[in-house]
Amino acid sequence: MTTTTTTKKMSPRSVSSSSSSSSFSVAVKFSSRARPHVPGKKSLRHAPKASSDTNTTDGGGDDDKSGEEDATMNTTIPAEFTDSKEEEATTTNNNINAGVKSPYEKYRLASPITFERLETEKDRRKYPMNEDGYFDLVAKNDVPSLDKLIRDVSPEPFKRLIPTSNLPGEALFESPLVSFAYERGWRDNFKRSGFPGVEVEKENAMEALGEDAVGDVIIDCSCGSGLFTREFARSGKYDGIVALDFSESMIKEAMERAQKDTSVPADKIAFVRADVGRLPFANDSIGGVSASAAIHCWPDVQSACAEIFRVLKPGRIFTGTTFATPNVPFLDDDQNRLLSTLSRDLSTSRPGTNGLRFWNSADLRDQLQSIGFSDVTILREKDYLFWKARKP
Repeated sequence: MTTTTTTKKMSPRSVSSSSSSSSFSVAVKFSSRARPHVPGKKSLRHAPKASSDTNTTDGGGDDDKSGEEDATMNTTIPAEFTDSKEEEATTTNNNINAGVKSPYEKYRLASPITFERLETEKDRRKYPMNEDGYFDLVAKNDVPSLDKLIRDVSPEPFKRLIPTSNLPGEALFESPLVSFAYERGWRDNFKRSGFPGVEVEKENAMEALGEDAVGDVIIDCSCGSGLFTREFARSGKYDGIVALDFSESMIKEAMERAQKDTSVPADKIAFVRADVGRLPFANDSIGGVSASAAIHCWPDVQSACAEIFRVLKPGRIFTGTTFATPNVPFLDDDQNRLLSTLSRDLSTSRPGTNGLRFWNSADLRDQLQSIGFSDVTILREKDYLFWKARKP
């Protein structure tokens, strides 16, 4: 059967075609509601199905039935063979019409390799939201190691017990047991070192971030179980909060707690697994960064602070808290700094390899200023350090 088709702009109400053996008209109803686009998942574009209100001119017959079958049996075109530009344009238009930004756009997510925004469907397929509901934006390392091989062959329930990092500071918080215990007594012990408690720490962090961060996207860096992520989201001050951590078990614990807390707006949080030493955001894109009780666990503080400096918008704040080195009461600040330096340098385990590094005020100030931060403020209470620093 030879079919001649004239291409023209179609009305959304109907599609008509003609045949040399029979003529028929097929009414096609298009849904006014756009299908939601799931980041990272391939979408299939289906040929429109014929409605039951098919009009015929010849009063029925075999020719009409064969024509209907030809109209309804169009094959589905796999997504990989569609025009990606057309697909991206359709998705963009749907989002614009709906007034909704994709998570990639809203939270300024970028490749952890190139630091370029994940703007196209092709880019986003490389870093989709996984089935657990978070983005894994850790730069992949496919170099074989004993730990990786053991993890790959282990049954699923046991994989989480094998850390992905061989650095004690990171590996400790990859443990599901630590994730489970963190808000079940672990964090309360910080008060012994002078930490003032979650409510005061949250207020201090938001005051430090300042009015410039209001209505913008901020990062809760090394978010742990999401203790401060939930507080930031509940405040309603920010357009979005990125709950970022290297530990998969911590990310899952943070997600579970946020989902159970009905006072936390779910549309304000993106959960991202990432390395603080290689943040998956573009330059000058983030409105503020908070790192509560975190930097003493980072294996390379200088690289991490440099990354935070890179992703912050000019004029925005990096704030956080950490544990201070013990002070000897009868020594002044310079003498205490010398003592802590000698203690650290004479240790058989170097900072960054033995897990945790505590800080004195002078060392922390020098570290932040060496990166390029200005207006550095550091406050100490017992063994508790609070700081804020501005990117010029």
